[in-house]
Amino acid sequence: MYESTFTGRPQTQRGAALLVSLIILLMVSLMGLSALRSSLFSGKVATGVQGDAMTFEAAETALGVTYRKLNEMTDQQLYTAFASGVVEYCVERSNSESEGACGSNARLDERGLLRAGSLSYLGGYTPLDGSQVSQTGAGTIFADYQINMLAESEMPALSLQNHHFQEALKRGIAPSSELN
Repeated sequence: MYESTFTGRPQTQRGAALLVSLIILLMVSLMGLSALRSSLFSGKVATGVQGDAMTFEAAETALGVTYRKLNEMTDQQLYTAFASGVVEYCVERSNSESEGACGSNARLDERGLLRAGSLSYLGGYTPLDGSQVSQTGAGTIFADYQINMLAESEMPALSLQNHHFQEALKRGIAPSSELN
């Protein structure tokens, strides 16, 4: 005949389902923590890449401003500017530039994250062949000015810095002191 497995008495439970559930919960929790750590690391990397790009662009802006300012100078203004040896510009909000080094509160952007400036010095003159012109006994020589420009930018909040060096040539008349 047929026997029923249910006898109406409570059987002792062994808790296998509970143990399996706890192991699965532990594994899911570990995967969640791993995903969280990976997400936080990715966020830090993205912030660093964005900060590096911003400091790169700030240094490029400082080079552009310096190049434009030096290109606008006449020969006499160029002699005078480099008489002291170094010409510095600080680029501040809305691309206004001021001559001289950047102060501690100078910032390039509206959020106050970036500081950018440049310094330039004269690397020398290269006389152009056949360019000597005689003026009342004194010679005038046309020359290429070699101007070395170093742009520096920084983002103090992330301790990021960026430096760009560029050489530029500007054609003009060599000063009379260089003719001797």
